[in-house]
Amino acid sequence: MKILRITAILIAIIIGISFQLSAQVDNKRPEKPTKENNRSLPPDGLLQPPPPPVLPGIPNITKEQNESIKKLQLKISQDVLPIENEMREKEAHLNTLTSVKTPEMDAIYKVVDEIAVQKVKIAKLQIAHDMDIRKVLDDEQRLIFDRRPKHPPQ
Repeated sequence: MKILRITAILIAIIIGISFQLSAQVDNKRPEKPTKENNRSLPPDGLLQPPPPPVLPGIPNITKEQNESIKKLQLKISQDVLPIENEMREKEAHLNTLTSVKTPEMDAIYKVVDEIAVQKVKIAKLQIAHDMDIRKVLDDEQRLIFDRRPKHPPQ
């Protein structure tokens, strides 16, 4: 009888403790940002990631440097785009020439040479672009810029 009474008291204590612990646990989930609870969201309600740096790995880029580099990047993109488009057209033509039953090697070699000329033009533009960016950077930034991996060949 005494054992039954002690067992009942222990069970009651365990149940009481478990109720206390469950009352202390905060099961409330964090609220998702909505227009009602967060006024700093963009109009579409989605959080936007910050824009990537113009030159990753280069420290202490000022606002003026950032603007100059963005302008230079836009300029090279505009200069390279028509050359890349022309190169893709020539690569498609090369694919056509090489997929016929009896290919004309002289025509194939001519198109390969034309593609090579386009690649050289792009490489020269890339090098000139890098030199323009170097002019914008200070000595420490220029050193880090010069140590970065160069443009991979296309």
